[in-house]
Amino acid sequence: MYCLGYCVHDQVLGYVRNAKTPKEAWENLKNIFAASTTTHKLSLRQELNNITQRDMTVTDYTTKIKEIYDALGSINVTVDKEEMVPIFLCRLRKGTG
Repeated sequence: MYCLGYCVHDQVLGYVRNAKTPKEAWENLKNIFAASTTTHKLSLRQELNNITQRDMTVTDYTTKIKEIYDALGSINVTVDKEEMVPIFLCRLRKGTG
């Protein structure tokens, strides 16, 4: 229990401190971060669905889409490459290319 309490950030320390067993503390942490991952996934999907080039260069726009794509991949969310093509092309600023 001491190791868990020592290693966690102050914001989640209460979830560890209030647990009666190390297993309960670990389950509490797992539940907190699972919810956080779900929220992060939804946030990234929304960002991907709403992205437009606006005043970005094509390079910056491409990089931003790639960053979102990679971030989703890092939390085990698969986005089909076939889905990425229309996202990229349909949201380019007119007259680009």
